[in-house]
Amino acid sequence: MATRVLVFGEELPLRPAIRVAVCAGARVELVADPARLVERAEAFAPDRILFHHDHAGPAAMLLARRLATVVPEASLVLLCHASPPPDLHDLLLEPWFGHLLGLDSPWFMEALAATLAKLGGQEIFGLGSHLPWGTRLSSYEVAGSDDKRHVFDGIEAFMGEMGVRGRIVARLQAVADEMLMNAVYDAPLDEARTPKYASLPRTVPVALLPHERPTLRFGSDGRTFGISITDPFGALTPETLKRYVAKGMRRGADQIDRKQGGAGLGLYLLYDSLHTMCLNRAPGRCTEMVGLIDIRGSFRDVVEAPKSFGCFVRT
Repeated sequence: MATRVLVFGEELPLRPAIRVAVCAGARVELVADPARLVERAEAFAPDRILFHHDHAGPAAMLLARRLATVVPEASLVLLCHASPPPDLHDLLLEPWFGHLLGLDSPWFMEALAATLAKLGGQEIFGLGSHLPWGTRLSSYEVAGSDDKRHVFDGIEAFMGEMGVRGRIVARLQAVADEMLMNAVYDAPLDEARTPKYASLPRTVPVALLPHERPTLRFGSDGRTFGISITDPFGALTPETLKRYVAKGMRRGADQIDRKQGGAGLGLYLLYDSLHTMCLNRAPGRCTEMVGLIDIRGSFRDVVEAPKSFGCFVRT
């Protein structure tokens, strides 16, 4: 049976989303009237809902909550032009919220296709699924905190070959630093499944045991820079990630502590630095954080680009 995708909003601005869903083999129904949305959702019983947040206006949160109650089995994917939306902090606190795509993102159609595929049961792990087929990826097994210098040098050399230098490269290295910090200090668990190194100051070097080591990958097609870190513990939950990002938006990064058992500062800074932030998790087995940044424009373009967010879990 074909996947049922309910699209909420006007057809013209959502035509790219409709095309992606149709080309994925879905049965698509479009609803533009907010007053009819819940009724049509009950009748159509969708597997996915593409919800145009801007079209709903001030009623967006209430309408999305209603949908989550009426068709709880449907995955709700929020679409926004101005992304992140003004109410993102409140959205992050909603249990049903896990997917936000910027309609003005340069890779919106690719991101939506990947989202629908993952929600449909396809493989959720792998940086390669976020970049064009054949993109060369560099891979580093991280043996400890001292390995980050090799990663920084690799990013600088790779970007230099493409003619990208200065503040954009520094931003990419900062993203790699945060990913490494979280994977080295916060991800490893002991036999009792409690954080092993999280209470250590980040000035204290950590050498990881072979079974604790994460893998960092990065690559680019010249338009998008993609980076990921994969650890073998699968401890970071979507709820924890959303909570820390919301905390950072509410209080500011300087008021988030790197405390035992938590990676709050690093997770918030990652969200703030990336255009797409994606968490893939197999509980107890694997955590993968994927980040994408559009590197085509100026540093100002990098700072102001729309943001997307996604969480996927496989048991």
